[in-house]
Amino acid sequence: MSNQSKFTEEELLFFRDLLTKKKSEALTLIGNYELQLVELSENGKDENSLENSGFMQQKEYLSNATDRSKKHLLHIENALLRIKNGIYGFCAETQERIDIDRLKAVPTTTLSLKGKRIREIKSGRV
Repeated sequence: MSNQSKFTEEELLFFRDLLTKKKSEALTLIGNYELQLVELSENGKDENSLENSGFMQQKEYLSNATDRSKKHLLHIENALLRIKNGIYGFCAETQERIDIDRLKAVPTTTLSLKGKRIREIKSGRV
Protein backbone atom coordinates (compact mmCIF):
# COMPACT_ATOMS: atom_id res chain seq x y z
CA MET A 1 0.00 0.00 0.00
CA SER A 2 1.74 3.12 -1.14
CA ASN A 3 0.87 6.54 0.21
CA GLN A 4 -0.25 7.58 -3.28
CA SER A 5 -3.02 4.99 -3.23
CA LYS A 6 -4.37 5.95 0.21
CA PHE A 7 -7.66 7.76 0.51
CA THR A 8 -7.68 11.48 1.18
CA GLU A 9 -8.77 12.81 4.56
CA GLU A 10 -11.93 14.11 2.89
CA GLU A 11 -12.77 10.67 1.51
CA LEU A 12 -12.08 9.00 4.87
CA LEU A 13 -14.26 11.58 6.63
CA PHE A 14 -17.06 10.82 4.15
CA PHE A 15 -16.87 7.10 4.93
CA ARG A 16 -16.47 7.63 8.67
CA ASP A 17 -19.62 9.79 8.66
CA LEU A 18 -21.49 7.30 6.49
CA LEU A 19 -20.50 4.36 8.70
CA THR A 20 -21.28 6.29 11.90
CA LYS A 21 -24.76 7.02 10.55
CA LYS A 22 -25.22 3.36 9.60
CA LYS A 23 -24.05 2.33 13.07
CA SER A 24 -26.63 4.58 14.69
CA GLU A 25 -29.35 3.19 12.42
CA ALA A 26 -28.29 -0.39 13.21
CA LEU A 27 -28.32 0.26 16.95
CA THR A 28 -31.81 1.75 16.69
CA LEU A 29 -33.02 -1.19 14.62
CA ILE A 30 -31.56 -3.71 17.08
CA GLY A 31 -33.21 -1.87 19.96
CA ASN A 32 -36.54 -1.91 18.15
CA TYR A 33 -36.29 -5.63 17.38
CA GLU A 34 -35.36 -6.43 20.97
CA LEU A 35 -38.24 -4.33 22.29
CA GLN A 36 -40.64 -6.11 19.94
CA LEU A 37 -39.33 -9.47 21.17
CA VAL A 38 -39.90 -8.46 24.79
CA GLU A 39 -43.39 -7.21 24.00
CA LEU A 40 -44.16 -10.34 22.02
CA SER A 41 -42.99 -12.56 24.88
CA GLU A 42 -45.02 -10.58 27.43
CA ASN A 43 -48.12 -10.68 25.27
CA GLY A 44 -47.51 -14.33 24.42
CA LYS A 45 -47.86 -15.57 27.99
CA ASP A 46 -51.47 -16.39 27.25
CA GLU A 47 -51.77 -20.16 26.71
CA ASN A 48 -53.50 -19.75 23.37
CA SER A 49 -50.83 -17.39 22.07
CA LEU A 50 -47.95 -19.74 22.90
CA GLU A 51 -49.50 -22.50 20.80
CA ASN A 52 -50.15 -20.15 17.93
CA SER A 53 -47.78 -20.82 15.02
CA GLY A 54 -48.03 -17.16 14.00
CA PHE A 55 -46.60 -16.19 17.38
CA MET A 56 -43.66 -18.57 16.93
CA GLN A 57 -43.04 -17.38 13.36
CA GLN A 58 -43.01 -13.76 14.44
CA LYS A 59 -40.67 -14.54 17.33
CA GLU A 60 -38.31 -16.44 15.01
CA TYR A 61 -38.42 -13.62 12.44
CA LEU A 62 -37.54 -11.01 15.08
CA SER A 63 -34.75 -13.19 16.50
CA ASN A 64 -33.25 -13.71 13.04
CA ALA A 65 -33.58 -10.02 12.18
CA THR A 66 -31.85 -9.09 15.45
CA ASP A 67 -29.01 -11.52 14.73
CA ARG A 68 -28.57 -10.17 11.17
CA SER A 69 -28.54 -6.59 12.44
CA LYS A 70 -25.97 -7.41 15.11
CA LYS A 71 -23.76 -9.06 12.48
CA HIS A 72 -24.11 -5.98 10.27
CA LEU A 73 -23.26 -3.75 13.25
CA LEU A 74 -20.07 -5.77 13.79
CA HIS A 75 -19.09 -5.22 10.14
CA ILE A 76 -19.71 -1.49 10.56
CA GLU A 77 -17.61 -1.33 13.73
CA ASN A 78 -14.80 -3.25 12.01
CA ALA A 79 -14.89 -0.80 9.08
CA LEU A 80 -14.64 2.13 11.51
CA LEU A 81 -11.63 0.44 13.12
CA ARG A 82 -10.00 0.01 9.71
CA ILE A 83 -10.44 3.75 9.13
CA LYS A 84 -8.86 4.48 12.51
CA ASN A 85 -5.97 2.10 11.77
CA GLY A 86 -5.37 3.53 8.29
CA ILE A 87 -6.20 0.36 6.37
CA TYR A 88 -9.76 1.13 5.29
CA GLY A 89 -10.49 0.67 1.62
CA PHE A 90 -7.75 -1.83 0.89
CA CYS A 91 -8.61 -5.32 -0.29
CA ALA A 92 -7.85 -8.06 2.25
CA GLU A 93 -7.04 -10.43 -0.61
CA THR A 94 -5.02 -8.31 -3.07
CA GLN A 95 -3.95 -5.39 -0.81
CA GLU A 96 -5.02 -3.07 -3.63
CA ARG A 97 -7.23 -0.06 -3.09
CA ILE A 98 -10.93 -0.91 -3.40
CA ASP A 99 -12.80 1.15 -5.98
CA ILE A 100 -14.51 4.09 -4.30
CA ASP A 101 -17.83 3.36 -6.03
CA ARG A 102 -17.80 -0.15 -4.55
CA LEU A 103 -17.14 1.31 -1.10
CA LYS A 104 -19.99 3.76 -1.53
CA ALA A 105 -22.29 0.85 -2.40
CA VAL A 106 -20.94 -1.47 0.33
CA PRO A 107 -18.91 0.61 2.81
CA THR A 108 -18.23 -2.39 5.05
CA THR A 109 -16.60 -4.48 2.33
CA THR A 110 -13.07 -5.78 2.77
CA LEU A 111 -12.73 -7.09 -0.78
CA SER A 112 -12.39 -5.48 -4.17
CA LEU A 113 -14.28 -7.15 -6.99
CA LYS A 114 -11.02 -8.80 -8.04
CA GLY A 115 -10.38 -9.96 -4.47
CA LYS A 116 -13.92 -11.28 -4.18
CA ARG A 117 -13.46 -13.28 -7.37
CA ILE A 118 -10.16 -14.71 -6.08
CA ARG A 119 -11.85 -15.75 -2.81
CA GLU A 120 -14.68 -17.38 -4.72
CA ILE A 121 -12.24 -19.37 -6.84
CA LYS A 122 -10.22 -20.41 -3.77
CA SER A 123 -13.34 -21.56 -1.96
CA GLY A 124 -14.61 -23.45 -5.00
CA ARG A 125 -17.78 -21.39 -5.30
CA VAL A 126 -17.09 -20.68 -8.96
